[in-house]
Amino acid sequence: MSMEEKGHELSLYRRWRPLRFADVLGQDLVIRTLRRAVAQQRTAHALLFSGQRGVGKTSVARILARAVNCTAPQEGEPCNACDSCNRILSGASLDVVEIDGASNRGIDQMRQLREQVGYVPAGASRKVYIIDEVHMLTGEAFNALLKTLEEPPPRVMFILATTEPHKVPLTVLSRCQAFEFAPLGIEQMEEKLLAIARDEGLELEPDAAKLIARRSGGALRDAEVLLEQLAHSPPVTQQTVQDVLGLPPDEVVDSFVSALVQGDARQPLATVEELASRGRDLGMFLEEAATHARDRIIAGESALIPVARALVSWRAELPRAVSRRLHVELGILELCGRPCGQQREAPAPENSSENRDNKATQPTDPDTPEGEFNPSEPEPLATTDPQPSRADPQWHDFISNCYEGSKALAVFLQPAGHQFADGVLRITLPAECRFHYDSLQETDTRRALERAAQEHFGALLAVQVEWEGVIDTGPTLEDKAEIAAEVFEGEIVKEQSE
Repeated sequence: MSMEEKGHELSLYRRWRPLRFADVLGQDLVIRTLRRAVAQQRTAHALLFSGQRGVGKTSVARILARAVNCTAPQEGEPCNACDSCNRILSGASLDVVEIDGASNRGIDQMRQLREQVGYVPAGASRKVYIIDEVHMLTGEAFNALLKTLEEPPPRVMFILATTEPHKVPLTVLSRCQAFEFAPLGIEQMEEKLLAIARDEGLELEPDAAKLIARRSGGALRDAEVLLEQLAHSPPVTQQTVQDVLGLPPDEVVDSFVSALVQGDARQPLATVEELASRGRDLGMFLEEAATHARDRIIAGESALIPVARALVSWRAELPRAVSRRLHVELGILELCGRPCGQQREAPAPENSSENRDNKATQPTDPDTPEGEFNPSEPEPLATTDPQPSRADPQWHDFISNCYEGSKALAVFLQPAGHQFADGVLRITLPAECRFHYDSLQETDTRRALERAAQEHFGALLAVQVEWEGVIDTGPTLEDKAEIAAEVFEGEIVKEQSE
């Protein structure tokens, strides 16, 4: 087992931090190049390590610092046994300095560094400065560092590490040898986690190791931290990992994806409601759903391609959403349409057999002549289909056209009923759809609605949007006066007309 320091007081990822180049996982090209440079004593004075977090940039920088100062290197590897290696491992060496660029980002710190590099090494052959998160330095600090990189003192090496190399000035990049660290593969991480579990005496199921590796996004350190957290309640199973990460079971994710491809919004909406009520991370759930869709597409389910695209799009837009739950729900409605089984029942056509049967069974007054008004007979309604459905092709086509111009507008119109007569389109929203009503009152949405209605219905004079709920208008002026009089212990005096 490769352990930088032994002892149960250290975190798992620190105990398993690599000590030699050969122990580094998943960075073969970088390691091979650095070992050859150390063996030939041709290491550059400035190197830039870039890559996402947790892939080994700082660990490799520390190994390289020991390798260039080792008194008995072995084919570019540090021996980790000589006095120089032991001093660096214990943190007692004055010649290897680690600087956090996030907290030491000003020009004063870089000026101080320029003064220090002029001193000869205290006991090693080279002074090594490791600057982590170097992209956090200010512009003035970069300028001060650039002067040192242009004319480096002899026997001084700089190792710059960053997760965002595009933020490092080109003038600094041009003075460094750049090495890009790749994310680790899932299979590599899975094998490593199982090896750590065996050595540590942990019960880790292969399916759980695979899920940890997949959720760590190529960062071995993140996977090791999660494994240590799970190890407190062994055995570590796939269910345990899902519970800690807040992920639903695989069958729920697969049912969610299947319902989306079938166009049934009920089950996806219920799943989102359940996750939101339990405080689960919707972003992580969408990532899992997209992964499941990808796997099924590779297995031959090509119909899932639009669903996978939608899931990826929702996940990308989620950080900017005002309401994460509402954003996902609107995406589901946009993809699937209105939930099945929640539409109001449309009245049967006038000449249908159902209406004929109803009329036949209605009681009639024998004294009322045929063709005259019968009060027992309900007056025929003047409205058309009160709810958009497939029974009304014109309204259904109108909403479909709205999807092409404004998807949000179409979602707001989904639960609405309508009446079109004498050039006036009257849209009525149920009492439970106050949000839809308020959204249709916004200026931009209202203009989009009027424009779409004019294009679809032709001879249109006006669009009226109504809500079946009760709008609270607040207290009247007289009510406010009475409240004020009661608060200030006064009385209301009415002006008498002369």
